[in-house]
Amino acid sequence: MIPLHTSTTPEKDAAHALNSHLDEHRNEDILLLFSGGSALSLLPYVDTSALGERCTVTVLDERYTADPTASNMAALVADPFFERARKQHVAVIDPRPEGDESLARAAKRFDIALKHWHILHHDGIVIATMGIGPDGHTSGVLPRPENPETFAKLFLDPHMCVCGYRIPNGSSPHPERMTTTLSYIQRHVHHAVVYATGESKREALDRVFDAHGSLAETPARILRELPDVRLYADITLGEDAGTSVENATRT
Repeated sequence: MIPLHTSTTPEKDAAHALNSHLDEHRNEDILLLFSGGSALSLLPYVDTSALGERCTVTVLDERYTADPTASNMAALVADPFFERARKQHVAVIDPRPEGDESLARAAKRFDIALKHWHILHHDGIVIATMGIGPDGHTSGVLPRPENPETFAKLFLDPHMCVCGYRIPNGSSPHPERMTTTLSYIQRHVHHAVVYATGESKREALDRVFDAHGSLAETPARILRELPDVRLYADITLGEDAGTSVENATRT
């Protein structure tokens, strides 16, 4: 079951859920993964008092760019939340490309950093804030229904925490990306707090809750396979929203 919480203040409600997870696990090792974009609107309401030296902060995905206005990590660092978190002595994984570092090398460095965290903190808790795009994407995983084989190779490899790739057909001003893979999210995220607002997200949310569909068509369907998901929105869906998710498909 994916509970859908609809309210007029979904960012505050989502942050409250995140705060409850942080408080529950305050005495454990935590990896806190932040989604970029509109999901960063949760940050002003996040209580950093539960953070500390046992918490590591990073982003779910990053654009391969030196432009700070296009970087998820730069947006996170620029938010007052980050200064408050640093005062709590959190560790940070920064995936932004360094110097002339190639996309492949930057993605590999991010991949290794996450694997290293899990080796050091094998009993650690992973908490992620996640968004859903109008096209059904989540993290940096965009749909590829026309090429499910390539989609699976990029985003469902169980050995990869992060992959670097280029969006085909020049459909984005920042086509080169680094993203946590769906296999990583499925295997490692214990708690997901999902924020998806606006009428433009209605169709994507309907596809997430639909009993039939594929990850290549709607990557956000990975939420159906996670142990604990709380989804906050400002729109109401049909009667099927929040029903059983036992029949989620992976290709």
